[in-house]
Amino acid sequence: MKDSEILNNFFNKFKRMPTYEEMCSLFNVSSKNTVAYRVRKMIEEGILEKTGNKLSLTQTGTVMRLGTVQAGFPSPSDEDVSDLMSLDEFLIERKESTYMLEVRGESMKDAGIMEGDLVLVERGKRAVRGDIVLALVENEYTLKYLELENGNPVLVPANRKFRKIYPKPETLKIEAVLKAVIRKYK
Repeated sequence: MKDSEILNNFFNKFKRMPTYEEMCSLFNVSSKNTVAYRVRKMIEEGILEKTGNKLSLTQTGTVMRLGTVQAGFPSPSDEDVSDLMSLDEFLIERKESTYMLEVRGESMKDAGIMEGDLVLVERGKRAVRGDIVLALVENEYTLKYLELENGNPVLVPANRKFRKIYPKPETLKIEAVLKAVIRKYK
């Protein structure tokens, strides 16, 4: 098992990072210098961050990627257990500009965005027609498709029960562009 996986398991169990002494035992080494060397390597690789004397994991969402699955007709599974994937690396391009929001309401349900879902949005990305955006309209936030009608921006819901929003250009600010939707099943 990799050092990063060992630290991840420890963190998930105890909700804290291990001490160097505990890492000696976890890594099955006798020297704290060896632990310090391994920690430095993990910092260089971006697995750990060090702020002052505190260590923290940067890739807490690492999971095994087994292969592919057919979403249409059944087919034999294609399993490759050797690949690890960080959810952060997969979902987030610019960590400093990305944040998460919980969805309230049903105006985007036909786009597969349901109440209670979490959405990742990225600030600073240029929104183009057809993007789902986090928009600020008259001091209220909404998540909608960005479209144009007669050269003017229109915020379009993905639910026929809701109306399009025709904001005045001076009252519309596109805050961020949708990057991912996260839904947890029971």
